[in-house]
Amino acid sequence: MNHGKIIAVVGGPRSGKSFLVSRIAEYYKGIAILEGEESDFPPRIKEDIQENIRPLERIIWFRNKLVNEYLKAIKKKEEGHTVITDNFWISYQLYIDALANDFEGEIINDSALIDRETLPWPDIIILLTLSEEGIRNFIKRGGRQFDQTEEFIQKQALPVHKLHEDFFNREEMQKNVLIIQRDELDFEKQEDLRSLIEKIEGLGQK
Repeated sequence: MNHGKIIAVVGGPRSGKSFLVSRIAEYYKGIAILEGEESDFPPRIKEDIQENIRPLERIIWFRNKLVNEYLKAIKKKEEGHTVITDNFWISYQLYIDALANDFEGEIINDSALIDRETLPWPDIIILLTLSEEGIRNFIKRGGRQFDQTEEFIQKQALPVHKLHEDFFNREEMQKNVLIIQRDELDFEKQEDLRSLIEKIEGLGQK
């Protein structure tokens, strides 16, 4: 009997997703699939983020990356593995309203609709939320050169965090979503990680 599952950790930029994925993967002896760090992004994409330009190509680049990674996760799940990701295909869609203008939004929303109709959802979704102070602290600690500006925080980080909260707080999303307020948690601490694992396992039993 196949017992594989996909756990997706989602949230706005620099909310601690990748670190938590590594901790959960270690606990479950699962497979971690990560978006990657600054060095993994093409220079043009880093420029797009830093200068807040060319939003359509940025969204499409991340869309292709996320969908390809999710297809790998599905394959590993079918083989019986527990897969933990720091995003999934919905993640790029939550940037559309924040970044794209009306015409660009129409173009990319056509692609988004196809993805929603054809790609399965993760078995469990963990949404990491942060206060504005927490967002600023995590961005500063993250040290990525292209997301340190106040413009990035105001025009990208804060709006996208809010879009994640609004989307996953909807009533129809509650069945398989854990919403975790991240500011005061340290997943290096066993007690904080264990508390989260208990919530994951409780959700998986519903």
